[in-house]
Amino acid sequence: MVSPRYPVILKEKRVLAPNTLELTYIREDEEAIRYLPGQFFSIDFLHQGEEKTRSYSAAGRVADLKNNREFRFAISAVPDGAASHYFFNASPGERAKMSGPFGALVLPRSDPARYLLIGTGTGVAPYRAMLPELEQRMAQNPELNVELVMGVRRPQELIYGEEFEAVAERYPGFRFHACYSRHMPETPRPHERTGRVQVLFEPLAPEPQRDLVYICGNPDMVDEAGSWFLARDFSPRSVKREKYKFSTF
Repeated sequence: MVSPRYPVILKEKRVLAPNTLELTYIREDEEAIRYLPGQFFSIDFLHQGEEKTRSYSAAGRVADLKNNREFRFAISAVPDGAASHYFFNASPGERAKMSGPFGALVLPRSDPARYLLIGTGTGVAPYRAMLPELEQRMAQNPELNVELVMGVRRPQELIYGEEFEAVAERYPGFRFHACYSRHMPETPRPHERTGRVQVLFEPLAPEPQRDLVYICGNPDMVDEAGSWFLARDFSPRSVKREKYKFSTF
């Protein structure tokens, strides 16, 4: 079944990090935009006279999803990218078309003993959307554990980091890890590591009988990380994956 497209209006743009924006869209008819945390939407836009389509995970930290009126997503600039050119130059009030939600990168009804949430760059957007639900579940079940591993090149590119840190301060079962592949801060904090996200896989001691793994972001990382877990007796059902394709055409 083809998902219907509906007109949306750009409400707000804000800078998350150098070359990374968060955009907020609302439906032109002011109807609710419903989705499960972790799902994504497709947005159609015009670039050089041609209609293009790109998909983005919902990044909104929404407590009341039934009455939600906004779709927020994060986008990083890609050299010569059609989507980058359009969204980075779009102004509030401009119209586009949107369809969705899509995707199965969502939380299950019953929790595992531990979630491993792994993302690079804007690939942490679905985990940010999951925060209200995760906080509610951790409040109800103090034994639930969540490890969020985020990888970027340098500290300036870390998005939503302060929010993840705040959740870690409120809930002992939630731990946030930031991995920097190129530059470390002069004085690293306990949750900061050098290297790619893979440097934490062994230290986290994943167990197939206990853990549910989510992987989102750069397609090479998603493939490599997925293969790593599958080679250690994780079943495909225990490793949920979402790739972000960085197209320039």
